[in-house]
Order: sequence, then structure tokens, then C-alpha cells
Amino acid sequence: MIKDLLSRLNITLPDAETEVLQSHHLKQNNTTFYLRLMDIEEIMEVTDFMSEMDVFQDIVPLWADDHSNYIGIYVQGTCKNKVCYLNHEETDLSPGFRSISTFVSELESHPDLDWHELKKEYPADIDSDPNLLEEDLNCISDLNNLINSNNQITDEMRCQYIYSIMVLTPKTQLDSIVKYLDDEDKYVQERACEIIGYHKYAPAKDKLVEISKSGMHNGKIAAKKALARIR
Repeated sequence: MIKDLLSRLNITLPDAETEVLQSHHLKQNNTTFYLRLMDIEEIMEVTDFMSEMDVFQDIVPLWADDHSNYIGIYVQGTCKNKVCYLNHEETDLSPGFRSISTFVSELESHPDLDWHELKKEYPADIDSDPNLLEEDLNCISDLNNLINSNNQITDEMRCQYIYSIMVLTPKTQLDSIVKYLDDEDKYVQERACEIIGYHKYAPAKDKLVEISKSGMHNGKIAAKKALARIR
């Protein structure tokens, strides 16, 4: 199935990732997973539907929870080979896993869990080894270049790029995303509060207090939650 799927979609994956996906396909046939690997026709159908929307151009959905949510892989672009969640209610395409291999490893260890319950790699609790850290920093740099070099970028695409930047940012460089607390996009401000709260980044405490009082509606709520975590 997997090689046929890649051929029909005209995409390529690293050989090791293809082998992992093939092995996982066999396990899905013998074990019940909450996140179900879709068959080829389902994948083609959802991919075709998503292809009409700019934000999904780089992503192919592979798994479904049968509640209209999907797990997809980036098959091109700056986040290529990373795995993300496609929520039908709220779009946040930031990576959750570095690769198919790491996602499948977590999924096969916990077949009964949904996406939100799985232990994800992004945002990271600890900094990665130097090579992986360099990969993430290069991805962040490329995303920033996309934002800064394209005057025609839509607000939605900009928002998605920033979401990815924030989750990829290592704990040692969280100061670089504090600026997003002042972003004019209410969703960016909200997500920045969430990420900073997740990391319990105390240096941003005063800014969070300010937002909790005078930020946009989404930001106020998220800032209060972040402050609760930091305290």
C-alpha cells in the first residue's frame, strides 16, 4: 500500500521512513488503534479536498481519528518530514513530531491514545542533541525568511508559520518569541502565551501580567493561564 500511495501522490520519503510506514501499516491491520491509518482512497480523497486551501499545500493526511481530525506529514516545504495535527475546528499546523518514525514509535506504544494524549516532541521539554537542534534552528530561520521576504503572504499563512516557529524554538532561546506577545494577530498572541506558559518562562512574567489586563480577549485568557503555570 505505502509504495503505491507515494507513487500516486508523486511524493518521496526517506527510505527509513517508508519502511517504518510499511511496517506500521501491517501492525494497524492486526491491532486496533485510536488513530487509524487510512486506506489509499481515503487519503487521496482528503488530500484532494485539502489541496484547495493554501495552508495545507505541503501536507498529506495519513491517520484519522474518525472525528474529522487527521494526522499529516509535511511532504515538502520548510517542515518537510515532520508530523502535525489537522483539527477540523481550529487550525494549528505546527509540528508535533520530528518524523514519521518518532510519531509511529509513540503511537504503537500507546495505540489507544488520541493525538492530545500522546507525548509529543514539540514543544520540547529539553533541548535536543546538537544535530537535531541545528535542524530545528535552520527550519526556524527558513520560516522567518518566508515571513519577511513575502509581502503577499496571507494572514493565515503568516499565523501558521509563526505557530511552527514557536513550537520549534528551544528552551534556551525562548526570549526570541516573547515579541509575539505583542503581535497584532490575536491568535498569535494567544499561542505565544500558551507556549511561554508551557515552558514556565519566568522572564516573560511582567509582559504576561500586562496582557492579562489589556491584551486582546484570547490573549487575556491565555496570559492568565500562563501566569498560573509560572507561579
